[in-house]
Amino acid sequence: MGIQDLQTFLENEGVGVDLFRIARSHPGGFRLVLDAEGCLDRLYGGYFSDWACGGQWARCVQFLTTLAQALAEHQVALCVCFNGAHPTPPALPQHWIQTQATYRHRVNSVLRHIVTKGTPPPKVWWVPPTGLHSCLRTALRYLNIPIMVSSDDHCQEVVGLCREKAYAGLVGCSGEYLVFQPPRYFSSSQLKLTYRSSLETKEYMVHELPKVLDVPQDRLCLFAALLGGVILSEQSLTDFYKRLGINQKKQQVPPETLIKSIGQFVHDLPSSDIDSACIEIFGDLNDLRAAKLKQAVQYYFNGTKDGFLKYRTASGRRPKSNKKSQKPEISPQSTSADLDTSKLAAESSEHEQKGLDDYKLATANASMNADFSLEEHCHELSHGVAAMTLEADGEPTKPHQMGKTNNKIEKSASKEGVQTVSANLQSEDNCPSAPAEVLRTCAERHTRGLMHPQMLSILTHRQITLPVLMEDDNHREIPSIHHFYRPIRQNVYAILYNMHHHRFMAQKAKEEGTASASSERPCTVQVAEWIYSKVNPGKSPEVVPGVVLDWPVPTVQRLWFGTAQDDKCRRMRAFLSCMKSDTPLMLNTSYVPQHLLILATVLRFIMTSQIQILRRQELDAFLATAFSSDLMNALHLQEMTVNGISSRGVQLGALVMAGAEAALLANDACGAPVPWLVAAPWLYFDGKLLQRNLHRANHCKHLAQLCDNHLDTVVKVERMRKAILEGLEVEFAMPPLPLVGVVGEPLGWRGRGRGARLEIAGVVVGQWGGGSYPPRATRYPQVSYVGYTPPPRNAYSGRGWRGGRGRGRGRGAGQPARGRTRRARRDTDEPARPATLTVNGRTVRSDEMSPPADDGSPHEDNTALDNDAEGAQQQKTKTGKNAKKTMGKGKKKSAGKTDVAQSLEANGPLDKNKVVEQSNISDKEHIGQGDAPVSN
Repeated sequence: MGIQDLQTFLENEGVGVDLFRIARSHPGGFRLVLDAEGCLDRLYGGYFSDWACGGQWARCVQFLTTLAQALAEHQVALCVCFNGAHPTPPALPQHWIQTQATYRHRVNSVLRHIVTKGTPPPKVWWVPPTGLHSCLRTALRYLNIPIMVSSDDHCQEVVGLCREKAYAGLVGCSGEYLVFQPPRYFSSSQLKLTYRSSLETKEYMVHELPKVLDVPQDRLCLFAALLGGVILSEQSLTDFYKRLGINQKKQQVPPETLIKSIGQFVHDLPSSDIDSACIEIFGDLNDLRAAKLKQAVQYYFNGTKDGFLKYRTASGRRPKSNKKSQKPEISPQSTSADLDTSKLAAESSEHEQKGLDDYKLATANASMNADFSLEEHCHELSHGVAAMTLEADGEPTKPHQMGKTNNKIEKSASKEGVQTVSANLQSEDNCPSAPAEVLRTCAERHTRGLMHPQMLSILTHRQITLPVLMEDDNHREIPSIHHFYRPIRQNVYAILYNMHHHRFMAQKAKEEGTASASSERPCTVQVAEWIYSKVNPGKSPEVVPGVVLDWPVPTVQRLWFGTAQDDKCRRMRAFLSCMKSDTPLMLNTSYVPQHLLILATVLRFIMTSQIQILRRQELDAFLATAFSSDLMNALHLQEMTVNGISSRGVQLGALVMAGAEAALLANDACGAPVPWLVAAPWLYFDGKLLQRNLHRANHCKHLAQLCDNHLDTVVKVERMRKAILEGLEVEFAMPPLPLVGVVGEPLGWRGRGRGARLEIAGVVVGQWGGGSYPPRATRYPQVSYVGYTPPPRNAYSGRGWRGGRGRGRGRGAGQPARGRTRRARRDTDEPARPATLTVNGRTVRSDEMSPPADDGSPHEDNTALDNDAEGAQQQKTKTGKNAKKTMGKGKKKSAGKTDVAQSLEANGPLDKNKVVEQSNISDKEHIGQGDAPVSN
C-alpha cells in the first residue's frame, strides 16, 4: 500500500477525542477541513445493510441534516473537499487501476452473495453507491456547507486550503497528510456522530511523528518517498527492499516491519543530501529512479509548512505579464462580446427561485419527519457557520490552487488535451480547444462544486475516468453500463467543443473558396475514456469521437451565457436531445413533474435502445417508487424490510443511477436548464424502496396493487409512462425462456401461475413474473412444442389464459368450462408419449424434462393445425397443464420411450385427439392440490 502503510502503522497511536468538546475551547469557532474521500461511508449515514440496493438517498440527506444542525449548534465549521482531479499518468496506470481492481473484486463478491443467499452483503465489501458524490455535493450545497473540489492534486490542494485559510485542523485518512503535518490531524474513517451529541474520532499527534519513527525532521520526506507511492512505485524499489532484508512480496510484509526497516536506514544515512541518498540507494545518480526519488521528495516537501510558500510562489503567483502571454489565442468566431461570461445564465435569481419553488412543491406532501423541511432555524445556523467559514478573506471554496489551476488551464488549453492522449488520438483529433471563457467558468464552478467533475477533465485533458459500477462483469442480463450511456457522452463532447459550429464555418469557407488545407476533414473531437473492465483492466483508454446532434445546436457560449428566451428553449432542447427525449409530453408537467424530469429522460433513453432491458413491470416499479408517499420517509424506509433482493434488481438500480449521472453531465454541458435542486436524486429514487417494488411487481395482479391501491398514484404512473413511451414502438424485455433440460443435466424449476423462478443445484438464480408483451421480431431459434406450450405472459403475473377459473396454481388448478365435457380417460396399456420439441425443424426430446407449472386453463383453444405432407408448417398443439402430467405419466409407465422421436417421424403428424386424450389422463388426481410440488 506504500505511503498508506504509514497511516496503518499509526492507527494504534491515535487518541480518541470529541470534536464538539474541543470546539468549546475555541471562542471564535472550530474550523476544520474534511477530506470526504476517506469517509464516504460515514457521510452516507454510517453503515446500512441495504447500501447495495442502489442508494438510500433520503436516509443520507437526513443524516447530513442532523450533522449540519449538530455542527452549527457546537460552533464547528466544516469545509468538505471532494477529489475531482483527473488521475494523469503515472497515477493512472497504478493507483487508479489498483483502486478499481479492489472495487471490482468487491462488486463480484456482493453480486455472488446476493445470488446465493438473497440477503444484503456484509460491510467488508462496501462500495460507494452509484451517484453518491453527486448526492453529497447537492445535499451539502442545499445545507449551506462549503464545498471544495480538487482539480490538480487532491492531497496538495486540501492541505493547501487548510494552511491558506488558517483552518484549525484537517480530517482525513491518507498517509500523505501525516507527512504534510497539518496544524491538527484527525481520522475521518473513525468519525462518528453519536446520540450523546458528540462527534468522536481519533487525533494523530503528527508533530511527534519524527520521534515515533526515530527519523530526523529534515529526512521525513525522504522516508515517505522510500515507502513507495504514485511518483516512485513500490515495484521500482524492490531491489532496495531486498537489501534491507525484506525478501518477501511487498504485500505480505507487515507495515511495522517495513516502516521500521526504512526508518532505520534513513536514520543511519551520513547526511540529509538527496544526491548522496540516491547514490546509496540506487548506486548511480544517473539511474532513472534517482530522478523520480528527487521528484517524490519534492512532492512531500511542497505539502509541508516550510515548502508550502515556496510551492505557491513557484507555481501559483506568476506576474500578470506572463499570464497575458500564456492565454491561448481566441479566434473571432469563439468570442462572445455580447454575453456576460462571469456566470452561467442559469444562475439568475429567477431560475434559482423557480428551482426552489419546484423543490418545495415536490416535498410538500412527503412524510419527511421534519428533516427535509426548510426550517428557518436550521438555515440560520447554517448561514452562521458559513459566515464563520468565510471570515478568512473570501470564499473557502477558492483555495490558492484555484489561481494556479486557472493559470495552468489558460497556459495549456490548446495543448493539454493533445499531449495527454495517444498518438492515434493526436492524428485523428482536429478540433480546436474550448473557448477561454468556457474554460475559466468551468474551472471556477468545478472548484466550488457547482459542476459535474468530469466536465473539467473533458475540457482540459480530453480524458475521463469511469469507475467500476455494481454490475456483472460478464453482462449476462444487462449490457455494460458505461458503454450503454456512451452516446450521451459523445453528444456532450460535441457540444462542449462546438463541433457543429466548426463544421458549419468550414463548410461556409469551402463554399466561398477560402477554405484551408487543414479544414478538408470535418472537425472531430476525440476523448479517451478509461474504463476498467474484464477485457481491458485499465491498460489503455478507449478513444471515443464526439457526435453532433441532428439539429443546429448553438455554440457552448450561447448555451451557457445566453439570456434570451430562445437561448433558454435551446438549452432545454439540447439536453433533451442528448437524452433522446425531445418529445412534447416530456415538458408537460401534468405528465412529467419537474423534479422527475431526470428520471423520465433516463428511462426513455433506456427504452429507446435497441437492446431490450426493462420489462413492463420493472418500468412501473421505477415510476411507482418515484411517486411513492414513502420515498422521503427516512424512518419508515429504515425500518422497512425487503424479502427478496435479486441480482437483477441491484443492477437495474445501478443502471438508472448511472443514467442519472450521465443526465447531470449533459445538463451541465447544456447550460444547466434543469435547476440543480430539482435534480436531487432523493426526489425520485430510493434503492431499498425500489427493490421492494420490483419484488412486488412480479407478484401483483395489476398496477393498482403495486401502488398500494392509491388511484391517484396509478393515474400519475400511467401518465408518466405515456410520456416516456411517446412515439416509440415499445418492445419490453421478456423474462428468460422456460428452457428445459435438452442438453446436460435437467434444470430445477418451481413455478406458479404468477411467474416462476429458476433454481440450479438448489440455488435461486432467476425469478420473474408472467407478462404479456407485444409481438416482436424473432431473435431466438424457432421452437415449436409438442405436448407442452409455454404460457403467455401478462404485465403483472396474473392469469394468462382467457376465461381461466380459480387461481391457476399448481397442477390441475383450472376447471373445465360449462357446456364442455371432459374427455373420458382411456383404459389402455399404451404408454404415454413424452413431450418433444422441435428446434428449427429438428425434433428433439428430453427424458428428464421438467417444465414449470403454468397458469393454464382447459378453456383455451384446443385445436391444432396438422402439418402438410412435406412438414413445411409447424404444428400447433394444445396448450394447458395436462401435457405436463402426460410427460410424468410417460416416464413412469414406459421404458420404451427412447424411440418416441423416431415413432413420431414414422407415423407422420401427431393426432390431435391423442394429445387431448393424454392431456386429461389423471387430471382428477391433482385437482385441489394447489401448490403441490412437482415430482421429478
